[in-house]
Amino acid sequence: MLWDHHCHALLAETAKSDLDRLARCLTEAPSTYPLEDLHHGVVFHQALAVMASRLDVSCETAAVERALASVDYADYCQRIFNEAGYARLLVDTGYTPMGAWSIDGMEKVLGIPIRKILRLETLAEKALTVARDFDDWIDRYQRTLKEARHDGYVGAKSIIAYRSGLHVVPVEETRARAQFVVMRQREATRLVDPDLLNYLLYLATPILMGQNLPLQFHTGFGDPDTDLLQGNPLLLRSYIEEFVSQGHRIALLHTYPYHREAGYLASVYPGVYLDVSLALPLAASGSSRILHEALELTPLSRLLFASDSHSRPESYFLAAKFFREGMNAFLDRTVTRHQVLASVAENWAHAVAKGNVERLYGIE
Repeated sequence: MLWDHHCHALLAETAKSDLDRLARCLTEAPSTYPLEDLHHGVVFHQALAVMASRLDVSCETAAVERALASVDYADYCQRIFNEAGYARLLVDTGYTPMGAWSIDGMEKVLGIPIRKILRLETLAEKALTVARDFDDWIDRYQRTLKEARHDGYVGAKSIIAYRSGLHVVPVEETRARAQFVVMRQREATRLVDPDLLNYLLYLATPILMGQNLPLQFHTGFGDPDTDLLQGNPLLLRSYIEEFVSQGHRIALLHTYPYHREAGYLASVYPGVYLDVSLALPLAASGSSRILHEALELTPLSRLLFASDSHSRPESYFLAAKFFREGMNAFLDRTVTRHQVLASVAENWAHAVAKGNVERLYGIE
């Protein structure tokens, strides 16, 4: 059974036969990217095959669309998730696709327990819309963070990689105050200033540590809004050095194409975990290779399963499929070529599929 430690909400019934939406959710390309090219992606055709086989129709777009239009979509989604072996989802509430089920609705449809992940930058931007001044803004931000565990969150996430990059540094309050004034003068609502982002991150960290909440970092690739050069997790080294030694735990999300760098960090710093989500399922033809490369240095006690899937159940299914194929091949090789005991490999499989997530987030 799989515990997905990072994913997003599913689209509700109204979008069930929209295959253009399917193509869009299987890429990080912007909405201006030609749909025709997306239809030539390997992962799109694998998703079509998943649908066709479960709807008992030919693997053609028109046939799949007709079958989806009349299917009991809630039942279809539940069957897909059950077949893929999902047993627990940790949903990032900072991004919800338009037209998606609520967390409660999704939990009811799938019959799978769902826990929430709190996104720091989204929290700060919401507080900004009602804050009177800098002090009120920071007070609202911190008060919500201090109640995170009580409010049902099992972890937090930062997308600072998207906004200003992963070279994070502490910032003096006077500098943050000055940038807040500039932001207010510009009537900006989206946090992009490095000083404010870094200040908020360093404020949040001890609060999260005090509640034993791990912090996820977006790293590696994403949509064109991110500067991939600034998404290398090696840039987090000074932050890791400062806080991991105090017991802080972080999860490096996605990591591709820096999955080897992330594996190095997990191999030398306690409290550092990683996944290769998003590459599972988007990098369909290279998914096993990416997973194996991430495991060149990563201890099996530090690798997490995640899909980063959203919108469509087929995306979740493919992430699970590629993960199992890659893990099975890796573990078979460790037994046959590297003399690892079969019982050890079996324990590793359980740890990566479930146990590591359970331990990191304190979920029973």
